[in-house]
Parts: sequence; structure tokens; C-alpha cells
Amino acid sequence: MPQFSDAQWNLEIRPIVGWRKGDYEFIINPIVDMGFGQNGDSIFAPCARFARNLGENLAVGLEYYTDLGSLRNFSTFNEQQHNLYAVVDFKIGRFDVDLGVGYGLTPGSDRLMAKMIIGTELTEGISDKSGEANKMLRRPESWMNGFSHL
Repeated sequence: MPQFSDAQWNLEIRPIVGWRKGDYEFIINPIVDMGFGQNGDSIFAPCARFARNLGENLAVGLEYYTDLGSLRNFSTFNEQQHNLYAVVDFKIGRFDVDLGVGYGLTPGSDRLMAKMIIGTELTEGISDKSGEANKMLRRPESWMNGFSHL
């Protein structure tokens, strides 16, 4: 739809790079959105997250979302979107919940925002003991699905 994208076909490249030390995690998400066709463009929208795990199923942190504009010619700082969110992640049954309240730091940003992401594993209930160690090492990454330029 034109209100969401000028291009009919789009591709998003979303690498995820993270570090964990004890109860802390820092994750960077250098996102590139590419539109194809007559009105296509490539947008750079990097994001980052710093969080502290307070328990097995509870974390609090800060998430930083940006939209710097076209890779060919970044927008001026006042036109760019720079948003900072205070977030909390928790689990309700088999669902991972990510709630956040955000504030736009530039004139090109929305002033006050809220977000909620609810995720679950599609393989819930399938027993695979070999994957248990990997499951324990990763936090639910459902929050990353919310990383996009606003």
C-alpha cells in the first residue's frame, strides 16, 4: 500500500549482533530496507538494545530505534527518526511479551509512542533435548521483530 511503501516489492536485511555478560545484554540491529521497482530506495534504520535480566523470565532495558533515510543521501538530522524506548520483557505461559514506551528525540520522530510484541515458539511441546542448551543461552528474540523504522 502506498501509505506504507512507495515500492511494490521490498526486502529487509536485518543482521543481529549481540553480546551477553552475566545478566546484561547489548544487541545491535543494522537494518537495511530495500524497495524494488520504479519507486524503490534503500533505507538505513539501525537499532540497538541494552537490557538486564532480572530473572529467568523478566528483563528491563532500553531500545534505540532510528531511521536515517536513504543510503544514497541520509536525511538531515531533524528529519531523521531517533526514538528511545524503556522496555520490559516477560513471559505469560508460552507467550513472550515485550512492552515499551518510547520518546522521539528529533523533530522527525513521533513524540510519544508505545509498543507491544507478543511472540511464541511454534515448536512448543516438541521434545528435543539436544536443543535445550541452546534454548537456555538465548533470550526470546521476539523484541527484534519490532525493530523497524516507524
